[in-house]
Amino acid sequence: MAKIPPKEGSQVYLLLSIAFSHFNEKGRWAFAYYGVPYTHHLLLPWLHILTTKPIVEQGVCNREPRDTRSSPFSTPCLAIYNASRTNLRESVHDSHDILVYLSEKFSSPEHVNLYTSCGPEKEEEIYTLEKRYDQGLGVAVRDIFYLDVLVVNKWRAMLPFALVGFKNRVGILQSLIWFLLSPLLGRMITGVLDIRLERYQNAMETCREEFKHASKLLETSKYLAGDCLSAADITFAALSFIVLGITHEEGYQLHEFPSNGWSSQARAFQQELRATKAGQHVLRLFKEERYFGTPLPRQKRTVLGLW
Repeated sequence: MAKIPPKEGSQVYLLLSIAFSHFNEKGRWAFAYYGVPYTHHLLLPWLHILTTKPIVEQGVCNREPRDTRSSPFSTPCLAIYNASRTNLRESVHDSHDILVYLSEKFSSPEHVNLYTSCGPEKEEEIYTLEKRYDQGLGVAVRDIFYLDVLVVNKWRAMLPFALVGFKNRVGILQSLIWFLLSPLLGRMITGVLDIRLERYQNAMETCREEFKHASKLLETSKYLAGDCLSAADITFAALSFIVLGITHEEGYQLHEFPSNGWSSQARAFQQELRATKAGQHVLRLFKEERYFGTPLPRQKRTVLGLW
């Protein structure tokens, strides 16, 4: 496990993330890689704004967001406090920025900087691959999930979608609100993100192209950018876990979306991608390089675990 530099020992890390979000899984993976102790606050879509908004309003985010289309209240959100948790020192609001922050602060001979792990000459390539996956694969996977669960397979998926709060233990009150309002909140998500049914097949084609591209890279090296794990691998794997149907037994830390919540077309698509070289790479990463022997994070609870 990477050792925390002494100057960082006086800081407390709170990671706010949505339970089933693939971009949030990227942030969680980065913490596991560097072995940084942190507290985890699981949230649900729309309801997360009630928790992230007070952090944003303190104005301690010192980084320009790379994705200007993303809401300032989006997750993952990393809140960095002093040791007594009385003073919010800084906040980071993007999975890429969280990965960069942890790489800069906690890289060591054991767990090297994820952007230079394949050599300094590969740094720009790793940044380029990460951005490609964030803007292409990540968006396509998001579209597939919401369209399949809320449109294509909505009647079978309605109950599993309503139960994600209880399954992931996000808190009684938050889970109840989500259970009662998930159909409405789901429609709000697709409306705000402008996710339309005609994008379903296009999103699948985007995933196929990205898996084909990644498989070609893996023909010449063990990892996407060379012979070592990099930010490109973590990004690709984290953004793929939903569309591959990675289970808890296969390495996903939280409660996965159940297979009966997916349409038969989506389940067949998962198997198609799993059979590719890139799909096998992701399965191996979740099995062998997701936890690094680090303890699971403490989960934050408010009074009576309501939120």
